[in-house]
Amino acid sequence: MTLSEERELEIIRKGLTYIKADAHSDEPHWDTKCPWIQDPSSLPYNRSGVEATFLRTEKQLKKEPEWKIAYTAQVHEMVERRAAKKLTKEMIASWKGPVWYVSHLVAPNPHSVTTPVRLVWNSSQKFRGLSMNDLLLKGPDVLNPIRAVLLRFRRGVHAALGDIRKMYNSVWLENLEMHLHRFLWRNTEEEEIEEYAITRVNIGDRPAGCIAQLAMRETAKLPMFAHLEEERRILEEDAYVDDILTSHNDLQKLDKDAKGVEEIPRTGGFFLKPWVRSGQSGRQEIVPGEQGAVSGTVLILPNQMRKGDNKALGVGYLVEEDELYLMTSINFSKRKKKMSRTKSP
Repeated sequence: MTLSEERELEIIRKGLTYIKADAHSDEPHWDTKCPWIQDPSSLPYNRSGVEATFLRTEKQLKKEPEWKIAYTAQVHEMVERRAAKKLTKEMIASWKGPVWYVSHLVAPNPHSVTTPVRLVWNSSQKFRGLSMNDLLLKGPDVLNPIRAVLLRFRRGVHAALGDIRKMYNSVWLENLEMHLHRFLWRNTEEEEIEEYAITRVNIGDRPAGCIAQLAMRETAKLPMFAHLEEERRILEEDAYVDDILTSHNDLQKLDKDAKGVEEIPRTGGFFLKPWVRSGQSGRQEIVPGEQGAVSGTVLILPNQMRKGDNKALGVGYLVEEDELYLMTSINFSKRKKKMSRTKSP
């Protein structure tokens, strides 16, 4: 890690605050400030640009009713689990600080069991030459080497896979940052466009990955977990983004470690989906508050993972056989893509 990266990491660390309970949540969690390169008040008022993007997205969804249902369900789900909130006219009028609007777009997500169509945030959209991400530090890459995680995962006889539920959304934004993450929404074209605000870190922000990873590692460093050495090691070394992959030759020891690993993130506001263990069937339940639990209509896309399928760091995982496999898409079209040919000088 370079000196400048260490400085950025320290800025992001100082922006994190561990909270036992506040207006956001009665449970322990992390609040964060965004690592601004310069004062966000220099951002222009960009509502008109974001509204134009919203109207294009709305027009696109109108052509695909099933996409519209899945997309709308995600907005409602965010509000229900308080990852976003609707702003009243009084809240908008009383806010005297800087304001920025973030556009959202629709993206197919076939390799997900619970979220086949994703709502994605575009914090890089420019308005008058500036975007939010232009003014934010990214922070260093704090992810573990993916091949090392997979190799350690295959070390023991018995394996366990953990998946942190909505990891990025587990860290709350402070009040200033919330108003710098406003967005527009309405359920139908007949309704008036209303303003909402994202209340938690979202994946579209430049430093989101570093903030979420650092918050979880700082949770593991809390004094109350000093005695859980192996569980802390698993969280620091055997995790990649929101996936935790670990193994052991002793099944009872693996179960004990899994319980400890689950306890640590929960204290920081991170919650795990049910563990998947080698030799057992895959995850069978949809966790309340996730896409499949909110809407009864879920769009099924080609090559989409089904319930019971599992994935480990981008590769498929057959739980009962304890085998990894590569997922590919085969194009049966007879059309051939033309390759550009250039003459050598």
